[in-house]
Amino acid sequence: MANEPQSELMTAEETCRYLKITSRTLYRYLRSRQIPAFKLGKEWRFVRSDLEQWIRNRTKAQLAS
Repeated sequence: MANEPQSELMTAEETCRYLKITSRTLYRYLRSRQIPAFKLGKEWRFVRSDLEQWIRNRTKAQLAS
């Protein structure tokens, strides 16, 4: 896909496109420490495989409820 990030390491903008969420939602997740991320300088970075695992874990938790 053309919009899919090529790198394992993603910016906040790439992560929003990947997860199909707004930047406001992403930063809300960051503030509440709900999403795996780290800061590189002043910018947040996300590892795609960590995000995929985070999605799987959330899906499992919702199915178990």
